[in-house]
Amino acid sequence: MENLNVGITLMVIGMAAVFVFLSIMIVAMNITAKIVGFINKYFPEPIPEEKNTRRKKQDDESEIALAIAVAMRERAGVN
Repeated sequence: MENLNVGITLMVIGMAAVFVFLSIMIVAMNITAKIVGFINKYFPEPIPEEKNTRRKKQDDESEIALAIAVAMRERAGVN
């Protein structure tokens, strides 16, 4: 019976320690999020501009179509 009491006491102490640690971690994360949000108002990260991606995509598609055509020709055995 004594071992059961020691085990339960140890379990309660361990669970309490984990609960306290997680509570402190949640509070610290919330404080950090507020600090970062405040700093981000005055020093925002620059948003990269998208450059002419339409032409690049078209070039990629034409290269893929060419590769498919060459592969089909090689498979068919046409010279």
